Amino acid sequence: MPTETFGPDPFFWTYIIVSGLIIAIALFLITKPFWENRWLMEKINAQKLKFITQEQEVTPLDQFELGRMYTSLKDFPSALAEFEEVEEDFNEVGGTLDPEDSMGALAARAQLHNSKGFALMKLEPPRTAQARREFVRAVTYWPEFPEALINIGKELMKRKRFDVAVRTLNTALKWQPGNQEFSDYAEQARKAMDGELSKEEMKQIVA
Repeated sequence: MPTETFGPDPFFWTYIIVSGLIIAIALFLITKPFWENRWLMEKINAQKLKFITQEQEVTPLDQFELGRMYTSLKDFPSALAEFEEVEEDFNEVGGTLDPEDSMGALAARAQLHNSKGFALMKLEPPRTAQARREFVRAVTYWPEFPEALINIGKELMKRKRFDVAVRTLNTALKWQPGNQEFSDYAEQARKAMDGELSKEEMKQIVA
């Protein structure tokens, strides 16, 4: 005579486990921005504490990094304040790098101006003219700095200077050929130059 077994079957346990995983992943995705902001604020507070307790060891690069943290937090006025303050002392950066690393000092200065330009673009209202000047200053220190070239290319597209934008964006893409974002901007500029974009797409570019 067959023996009957009772209790949850394997399907029931599979359903419980999968449901639990889905709920856990959903909670993680929902709360992820909160935790990222919290961790970022902790990093900012730790960096500011270092400025107070280890003032003699603080370098312009440390203050620049604080500005970039504010940018990640989307606190662009605070980021801009840090960039403008540290710019006055940035000539001292060379002393914190290898004496033979002249390119490192130039690259750091280029990153400062590019980051400052980005913060200016994100202010309300945007300070576009000043931002453009900062992007240009970035490439005077590092003529083929990809991120600065992309920002310049985007601004050229807004001004409908598509031929110059194509050359600028292609130069950036040359240094980061696998970057999909760079590739998309270069392709968009080329299509705009060749008249292959719709009126709606053109409006989005120059907005």
